[in-house]
Amino acid sequence: MARAERLAFLALLVLFACSPPEQTAHTDDLGRPVALTTGVTRVVSLAPNLTEMLFAVGAGGRIVGTDDFSNFPPDAKRIPKVGGMQPNVEKIAALRPDLVVASTEGNHPNLAPALAAASIPLYVVRTDRLDQIAPAMERLARLIDAPPNDAVRNLRSAIDAQRRTRSKRLRILFMVWTDPLYVAGRNTFTDDLFQLTGAQNAVQVGGWPQYSLESLVASPPDLILYPRGAVTPQQVEALMKRVPSLRAEVVSVNEDIFQRPGPRVADAARALNAILDARGDR
Repeated sequence: MARAERLAFLALLVLFACSPPEQTAHTDDLGRPVALTTGVTRVVSLAPNLTEMLFAVGAGGRIVGTDDFSNFPPDAKRIPKVGGMQPNVEKIAALRPDLVVASTEGNHPNLAPALAAASIPLYVVRTDRLDQIAPAMERLARLIDAPPNDAVRNLRSAIDAQRRTRSKRLRILFMVWTDPLYVAGRNTFTDDLFQLTGAQNAVQVGGWPQYSLESLVASPPDLILYPRGAVTPQQVEALMKRVPSLRAEVVSVNEDIFQRPGPRVADAARALNAILDARGDR
């Protein structure tokens, strides 16, 4: 009888060992169902803002691969890179991730089917607007069961602390590129930053459009911001020479904090408030 009990016990052990790991069901920001194995420990991030979010919620040690542009915090530079706008799926698969996270912006159309074919879960995150950033961080933390920390609460407080009402709402144009001219339009997180700090967007259309010089003259900004690093002073000068009637002041800003909807967005708001305050607009 004892031998039979031992055999039954061993059979149960084998049964549990062969059982598939427990999975949890999620829905990403594109409405796609995503099934994850409980206990995500290996993550590949395909967007710099998501890499920063993962570090902020205390999960930087779980990141085993990132896109080529993830460079903050400094530890992110040392993580293996898997490509840029068209990630290398073979490199991703070689890292054996439990999860790949990507942004709704700039993904190659073949990414999702290629990862699905390799049985690698993909979770897509939307951070088009300022008020989507903190909730996205919360979802990522829950998704990977990150230990609790104050990152999300601190971010919300830091953003709210930068809210301003000004007597004169300066019209700002944020140029992403100069030739051709691309700008930050309405209904973007950059537009939300202008609203937060008491300024307004000089661009009348939404998204990140190519912008004509005629539109620039027709709706002239008081202030032009450009991301140093991505755009050079020489490029800006060449553009301004093409619109000699424009009298806007031009200021360079940190490329990463102004173009990444992530945990440093409050730093962008703080920098923008400093720019506006320095011009006597309080």
